[in-house]
This record gives sequence, C-alpha cells and structure tokens, in this order.
Amino acid sequence: MRQILCNSSGAIVARMPRPALAPGMVLIRVHYSLVSVGTEIASLRPAVTDVCSSGTPIEKAAAKASLAGRYLGLAARHPDKAVRRICRIVTENTSRLFPAKSDQKVVCSLDNMQWSQCHAEKMESVGGELQIITDDSEYGYQVMSDEIAVPNGCVPIFHIKGRVVEGMVSIGVLDEKKEKWLGARTYDGGVFEDRLIFDPSSSNYVTMVVANAGANRSSTVLLESIEVSHSAPTVNGRALSELGDQGWNVGYSAAGEVITVGEGVMDFKVGDKVTCGGAGLANHADYVSVPRNLVCKIPEGCSMKEAAMTTVGTIALQGVRRAAPQLGERICVIGLGLIGQMTAQLLRAAGCRVVGLDLDPGRVTRAKELGMQAGCQEPDHLKKLVNDLTEGRGADRTIITAATKSDAVVNLAMEVTRVKGTVIIVGDVGLGVQRQHFYRKEIDLLMSTSYGPGRYDRQYEAEGQDYPFSYVRWTLNRNMQAFMELISLQRINIEALIDKVTHVDSAPATYTELAKGEGTQPLAVLIHYPEDGLRYREEEASPKITIGGHRPTPNGPLRYALVGAGAFGTCMLVPQMSKRKDRFFLKAVVSRDAIRGGNFARANQVEIFASELDEVLADSSIDFVVISTRHSEHANQVIASIKAGKHVFVEKPLALSWDELDRVNQAYVGLKEPPLVMVGFNRRFAPAINALRVETSQRRSPLIINYRLNGGYIPLDHWIQTAQGGGRNIGEACHMYDLFRSLTAAPVVAVNAAAISPGTLPYLPNDNFCATLTYDDGSVANLVYTALGPKQGLGKERIEVFCDGEAYLVDDFKSLVRSSDNKVLWHSEVVDKGHFEELTRFGDAIAGLCDVPIPWGEIIETTAVSLLIEDQIFGRIYSDEEY
Repeated sequence: MRQILCNSSGAIVARMPRPALAPGMVLIRVHYSLVSVGTEIASLRPAVTDVCSSGTPIEKAAAKASLAGRYLGLAARHPDKAVRRICRIVTENTSRLFPAKSDQKVVCSLDNMQWSQCHAEKMESVGGELQIITDDSEYGYQVMSDEIAVPNGCVPIFHIKGRVVEGMVSIGVLDEKKEKWLGARTYDGGVFEDRLIFDPSSSNYVTMVVANAGANRSSTVLLESIEVSHSAPTVNGRALSELGDQGWNVGYSAAGEVITVGEGVMDFKVGDKVTCGGAGLANHADYVSVPRNLVCKIPEGCSMKEAAMTTVGTIALQGVRRAAPQLGERICVIGLGLIGQMTAQLLRAAGCRVVGLDLDPGRVTRAKELGMQAGCQEPDHLKKLVNDLTEGRGADRTIITAATKSDAVVNLAMEVTRVKGTVIIVGDVGLGVQRQHFYRKEIDLLMSTSYGPGRYDRQYEAEGQDYPFSYVRWTLNRNMQAFMELISLQRINIEALIDKVTHVDSAPATYTELAKGEGTQPLAVLIHYPEDGLRYREEEASPKITIGGHRPTPNGPLRYALVGAGAFGTCMLVPQMSKRKDRFFLKAVVSRDAIRGGNFARANQVEIFASELDEVLADSSIDFVVISTRHSEHANQVIASIKAGKHVFVEKPLALSWDELDRVNQAYVGLKEPPLVMVGFNRRFAPAINALRVETSQRRSPLIINYRLNGGYIPLDHWIQTAQGGGRNIGEACHMYDLFRSLTAAPVVAVNAAAISPGTLPYLPNDNFCATLTYDDGSVANLVYTALGPKQGLGKERIEVFCDGEAYLVDDFKSLVRSSDNKVLWHSEVVDKGHFEELTRFGDAIAGLCDVPIPWGEIIETTAVSLLIEDQIFGRIYSDEEY
C-alpha cells in the first residue's frame, strides 16, 4: 500500500505492508484523509525552502546544524525517528558540503576502474584486491575512482564486495562536480557485499569514494570487486531503490470503509462507512488499522469527504463543550483557521452570537459568510467590536483557537471577556497570563484537551474500555458521532471549508506547494485514495513487501527475521548479531509499526518488511526468528514459529501465565523433531559469570548466592507493569532464576517468596520482594529485587557467591573479584551481560556446531519458578494438581 511520510526532503509516498489486524482494531480502506496544514507543514518549511542552497561552506554547515535542531525539537514526539535522522544530517549532509581533495598520489586498478590515492596512508593491489589503509582523519576522503559515465535517464548500480579488516569506512558516490554525496554507506568489521543505488539527479558522471566514517583512527579495507551497471530509475512502476523512503507518519483524520474487524469488535461489519482519528493511527495511507473507540460510523447525509474532517471537528466541538455556551450568549473566537471556523459554526448552531479575530482578512470574511456575526483582523478593533456587541460588558466566553507562542493572545482574551466569564484554550498558545484582568474579573481559564474524554487514556483508546454513558455523556467517540450528525442535519457547513482535494500520488507536490507558503493558504486539504487510480496492483495491499534496493542475500550466514522493531531488538539484539556477519544475516523485519519498523528495515537494507508474523513463517528462505515484541505476545508467537519449523530466539519471558507455559511446552514436546528454542536469559553467558563458573567448577560445598537488584522505580502505568508486560518478577527476575540454575547446575526443589505491602503508596509487590530458592545439590539462592532504591549512587546488580571458604563478588557485570585476596579475576570498563555470547552460541547450535545453549527443561523450569514466585507474592495458593 501507499503511505505518505515526511522527512528532511519534504513529503514522499512510501510503499508499506498493509497494517496487521489486532484484537480490538478495525481495518479500514481509506477514501479521504485530511492534511493538517498547520502542524504537518510547519516542520517541512526549512527543508523545502532549502536553507542550505547558498552561502559559504561554514554558513551552509550552520544551516544544516539548524535543521538538526529542528529534528531535536521533534524528538519529544518522535524520539525513535529523530535519532536516526539527526545522525544522518550530521554525518552525511554536513560532510557533503565540502569538496573532494585533489592531491592524489598513487593510481591502482580494480575491475577496469582506475583509483587514485587521496589521503590514504596506503593503497595497493594485493592478490587481485584493492587494499586501502586510511589516515586517522574523521571523515577525510581516502581514495577516489575515475569519473563513471551515466547514460541519460539511467541510475548507476554498484555491486561491491569487500572486507573491513580494521576500523570503519564509508563508500559512496559523488555528483558530477564532486561537491556533494549522492549517497554513502558505512561498513565496519567483517565481510560485506552490497549494491549502491543512488539517484544521480542531473549528473552525467559520478565518482566513487572511500572515506573515513568518524572512527578517528586508521582503518583497513580490502575491495574484492566492483561491478557497475545501469538501469532505468523505476521497474514496473517502482523505484529501483526504496531505501531512502524513510520519515515520520502524518495525518490523524480519515474516512473510508471497513475491510475487516479484530477480535472483540462487535458493532462494525465489512463495508461500513466510517471515520477514524488518532495521530499515528489514522495516517495518510491506503489502509489504516485503528482502535474501535477511535472509529465511528458515518450517518446518512454526511459525505465521505466531510467525514474525513471529523477528528479536527471534534477538537472544535470539545472546545465548545468546555465553554458550555448558553443560548443567546456573545462569544469571541480568536483564530479563524480550520478549527476556529468550525468553532464559530458550532457556536452559531448552539444559538450564540459570535465575533471573531484572525490576522488573515480572508478568513474573517469567510467566517462571516458562514454565519459569524462580526469579525476583524486587528486586536484593537476586536476590543471595540466586543464592546459594541455586548453593551460594554465583554464576551461571555472567549475560545482561543489560534496557534502562537506569544502570550499576547491569552491576555487579549482576558481583556475582551466579561467579569466572571470564561476563557477556553484550544490552540497552542503562550500561557504567560497577566494578573490584572484575570484577577480583577475573576475569569475561569479552562483547557480543552483534543477530542474529549477518553483521549490519551490507554484503557479507553487502546483497550477499548468505554466510559459509562450515564456518567460521561460525551466521550471522544460520541463527540465524533455528534459532529457528523450536525453535518447530516445541515446545521454546519463543512464542505465549504474544503479548498483542495489532491490525489495521493500527487501529495508530495501538494506538500511542497503548501510549505512554500505563497499566496492564500487553504483551510482544508484532503487526500483522495481512489480505487480506480491505485498505482499498485491489489496484491500489493498485502502484509508483506520486498524493499527495492535491499542487500543481496549472501551464501553461508543464517537468515533471520526480527519480529518486533522496538528499542531492545533494534538497538541491542541486531547490533550484537551484526558482529557475526559470518553467522547471521538480517533478511526480514516484522512490525505492526510501519514507521519504526519501516525506517529500521530501510536503514539496514533489509529485503522483507511485513506487518504479520505468518508472512515470514511461510517463507522458506528464513532460517529462524528473533522475537522481541511485548511480553504478552511471546507465547503465541513461539508456538506459531515452532509449528512452522522455524528456530526461535525469544527475548524473555517465555510465558506470562501457567496456561501459556503449558501451551508452549505441549507444542514443543508434541513435535517429532522440534526446532531449537532459546530464551534470552543472557546473564548466564556474561564473561564475569563464565569466569565465576570456572572458579567454582571443582567446589565441594553447596553455594550460597545473594543477588541484589536495585531496579529503580517504574511508573504503575508503564507497559511492563500492565498485562502486556506481566510485571518485573516475571519480566525481569526470570534472568536471576536462570542464573541461579546455571551456577548450581541442579534443579530447584523449593521456592519461598515474600513482598512488601505497599498499602496506598504507588509501589507494586512484584517489583519489591525477596525470594529464596533451594536446589537439589543443597545450594540456596536469595534474590532481593527492589524498586525502592536510588537510580544513582548505587549500582543496579550485585552478586555474592559463597562456597568452600571463599567468596566471590560480581559488581554490575563489570568485574569479578575473589574476596580472600581481593584478586580481580575479570574486569571490563563497560557492562557485559552476555548478549553477544548467548546469540553466538545459539547461532552455532543452529549450525550444528554445539548443543543448544540452554536445555528445554531448564527454560521451562526457570519460567515455572517465576510464575510460582508471582503466585506467592500475591497470595495465590493452588493445589499440587492445579500446578
């Protein structure tokens, strides 16, 4: 499907997998979506107006730094998106501002390409390969090829093979003038094979460059071969390379028809015409998957185009509800953009007389044509108008729908509002309220939050728990319904606010035009997704796509799919596996988050991006899956994966309940030749623990183990504390139980646990408890797990092990010390909890080089221990038969 994204270059149409359908969700084929001309376009203006197109290199670099600042500003709303974009701006865009160095030295040949030495310490042909030893500059150009001709209308493709022996380098392509990068890729240690496909723009010639990549030290790279070919920029209507189609999603108000509904949704059926809302949900895309409480049926008499504006209309309606206007009241509206226009109409429909202010005289005129009694564009004129229309008393209520950082707007509202009146803030304005009018008039200042009650409430929005009608008459969903009913009854004229309707394929040009800000800005712009005009075939609306320009799949390494593109999977597991390029190759990413997953997949040149797990389980080219989703999904995903014959690495925990554990175990033992399953109990593989295991391998006595974990406080509404996470005992303390099992090398025979009684304080028993485990060899292990301690001043994890008259201390997985002589048996400057070792051993086990790192029986036992301790913490007592 097509989805509109925004990035530093403007708006693009990216190809995405169709959204997955989850319980409580509604899958919608979008017909129209509304562009928020204010919020969506504002962040594009610096990029589209090309602030870096002129000036000295230093001035241009400063402009790029300003653009990076723009992304830092967005980071609060889009942290996962902003980080990668900032890195790209700083390391790529700024470096392309400076011309290539020309003091070339040695000339060598590789595959009929001539290469010249720039700042490399050494360049020579060795056994048919080109060896390059770089200098220690940060981003200096090291070697350059001769110019490569680009046939008219073609895109060059560079198929490169090589090996980074030491350090890190960038290999990229310069434009014809050698003034900027057309694109570049970075390679660190190990073998690489890649295809560089970058748009040459207007260049008739391009040049390949090997440069340093910020390592600030010398690097060594061997180029084995470089094959150059050319192709048309598109194949069957698709771009040759889609790797650059990254950005953040936009849109939050849409309308279309129901394709299917998820489990638990009972009041929608296929074919229903609906409107939907929600940032990050009701996106500009052919298909969207939206929670039930953010979806509403379109009544008769309300067109699909009008319904697409419902989310914004609901913001206006909630502002009016907060104002609680009475028949005949005089109400002032400051800001006559789209929300202000709707607000004025809603007030008029409620029997109020409305006076408005906007700096754009055209918007004032438009509002008056649609029923507003009076309006102006000057604040002083507004004061006079309000004074005349209210017999000198002031407006009963003032609704602010403007957007400005200035405090002048809110203070103007105070000035024009009557004694004991009300000011309602809907727009994003400065809140430096002056005391004079606020105090003397005893004005009520109210904030209106988005669409109404239920907004930002996870239980309402994501979990579908409605508020009782008798107690909360107007929820956000009922507000949506009421707004469309006003349209159908012709009490408000919303179609008159629609200034432009553009085809989805023309959306980037429309965004560029809007970002220029020339002429009269439209109020409402709709994007249309006509079925007859779909550029992609119907099968392209599938849950899986192949990304154009992806890395070739090498022979040898195990091909895996990352399931879940959250922080732990993308920032911990994948980087650790990337250190073993000889063993692992990331071939697919599965994520319901099209932006986070899509950006990650494209940035890493992944071949397959899917929104549903079944798509990769049915792919015979995938050897195993790495599951890094929310804990509540692990059990079902493991069962589906092993039944499909895929090896599984699943981040802990394996299961959140006895039922889940039983179903996973039954699925595993029921297979004649089950695939390998590994749970991410990484601490047993930490170097400190490996060294400790060696020290105690010849012990005569049982072990006494004291493990203190100072976990730090996590709010009660954090996902890890909810049904998705299962709490910190099951979700994290399982690490400790596995470590105990590994050190004792004996099965557990008794478990006892006790937790705090927090009373009314905001703490949970299952992240503040003590557990004692007794093992078959006589060993005893104690765990103190607490969230009551400080996040600074005390390390997170400390392990003391006693046996045979000796004691050993592991401090935060950075050191192992033998207490009797204070000898440091192992030390590291950085924390090493064994992630690389566990993944390496699991890969070797799949390859048949060693046994499975953790036997299945131990995985089941550790999970069962965590569940039993959870029962004891919360006082749940079962009979032996029930266990």
